[in-house]
Amino acid sequence: MNDETARYRDGVVADGGTDAVEDGREDGNSPEALERRSRNGMDSDTATNGSHEFLLEVIRRRPLLRSLQSGAASTGEILGSVDMSRSTVHRALNSLMDGGLVEDCDDEYRLTNVGQIVVQKSETFGTQTATALSLDQFLNAIDGHAASIPVEHFTEATVVRRKARQPHATIHRIIEFIEQAERLRMFSTVISPVYVDVGYREMMDGMEIAAIFDEAVVDIMLSEYPEKAYETISTGNFDVYAHDGLPFELFISEEKVGMAAHNDNGNAEILVECCDPAAVEWAEDLYSRHFSDAKSLTL
Repeated sequence: MNDETARYRDGVVADGGTDAVEDGREDGNSPEALERRSRNGMDSDTATNGSHEFLLEVIRRRPLLRSLQSGAASTGEILGSVDMSRSTVHRALNSLMDGGLVEDCDDEYRLTNVGQIVVQKSETFGTQTATALSLDQFLNAIDGHAASIPVEHFTEATVVRRKARQPHATIHRIIEFIEQAERLRMFSTVISPVYVDVGYREMMDGMEIAAIFDEAVVDIMLSEYPEKAYETISTGNFDVYAHDGLPFELFISEEKVGMAAHNDNGNAEILVECCDPAAVEWAEDLYSRHFSDAKSLTL
């Protein structure tokens, strides 16, 4: 087997490229590389300007880029850390070098400064996309408010969904959330006997709840549950406010935030719980903004 045959066998010359050096690398500024960058539309200027093709290439090659985050690596070391063929690794490296994300240094490959930034941003994109997909039912249920949810704070959130064989799973978890809190702030667009019962029991036992309800919910509460409403308000443990623009159901305890969305029948379809301090801080700010516009209910 001659050298030329070996080069083709190992996938050094890819996609019709020519004049590759023996180990599969080439000078990124060589005439051949410049010509290929022009042909493929993947030069550094194109990458900087947000070429769709190059962005897709970056997403596809995240495992390879991730393998270089800890430092320079040889072709063999890269092959050992990614599930890619040798020829695919060579094609990917050539493409990423053309885009200015990877450079060849002393028989090893390493990320450029731009490459380090792009890898970090691509990881963030991947994480936030996965989080948004995990919260899809909640986000799709709250319509115009979805864009205001900082999904980056909910990457470690726990999601409970209402299912055909577990129709009360979500409401049971909301009850546990309330029972486990020492002090609760919330706003809600629905009311149910279950909420009334657990809230009444906890507040009569000394728990403090500050609740912002939809104005229609306040009317229902006072007309259908007047005795429990007035009794808990008179204890000083129940502060009630009315608001006409609540986005969804929100619960805030000492170190946790919960967000729930309901169907047209008022059933809680999904509950998102998170203990991330950034998520709790965001929820507290959201509550404060609605509190400033709410009307206090007095006896």
